[in-house]
Amino acid sequence: MQRLIKVGILLGLFCVSAVSMANNYVIGQLIPFRSVTLSSEITGIVDQFSKDVGDEVQTGEVLVKLSIKDNELNVSLAKAQLNLSLNELEIQSKQLVRYQKLYKSKGISISEFDEQRRKTNSSRSQYEVDKIKLLIAQRQKDKSQLKAPFSGFVLTRNVELGQLIPSGQSLYSLVDMTKIKVSFRLLESDVIAVNKGDRVNVVIPALNNLSVIGEVAILAPAFQSSDPGFLVEVLIDNNDAQLKPGMQARVEVMSKGNE
Repeated sequence: MQRLIKVGILLGLFCVSAVSMANNYVIGQLIPFRSVTLSSEITGIVDQFSKDVGDEVQTGEVLVKLSIKDNELNVSLAKAQLNLSLNELEIQSKQLVRYQKLYKSKGISISEFDEQRRKTNSSRSQYEVDKIKLLIAQRQKDKSQLKAPFSGFVLTRNVELGQLIPSGQSLYSLVDMTKIKVSFRLLESDVIAVNKGDRVNVVIPALNNLSVIGEVAILAPAFQSSDPGFLVEVLIDNNDAQLKPGMQARVEVMSKGNE
């Protein structure tokens, strides 16, 4: 059978009022399923940005492009240098084959043959170096395009066209709201009544007391002396995007018990 565990608790940053204690419910706060602050790994000028606050984004979508032309030129230069190195390596390799035959037929001295072998090895090394330079240029170009790591919504935008962006500056923050978490804290006298996987009834006052069912996803094993209690997070489906981070919620914990 289902038994209702009624819990009187001090939650997060909220003080439990006499009313909430009397009615045996807990006040929690809705937070995103996941969130991220996107920062630039490189320095550059903002040439393009595509999203504003509240816009929806998809995984891998480009949000910002920095110094587009400069990065394209760097890649083109690295490709040209690699082609030159490849041509030189092919020339020196053919020359080495020819010198090898001449050396075997006593047509050249060993020092001449060794010199050609040195030139060929040097050309091969330069070719490998230029391959790495191209990879670096391409990676730099990739870093100049800030992409969304997951689908969600833009929470903040800190970028403008023409802005000089230093390395490490935050440009966007994104939130994934396909699911929502209810975050709260339990006193030590109450935490023993809750287990990971317990079903939770969540009432959202801001949505005309909408009632939804969630599940305890995180139950902290301990807390520091500076914390108000044991952290608990409840996961709720939010496919219709009705639930918004920042809303308050009233929660009751339901767990399975024996008759």
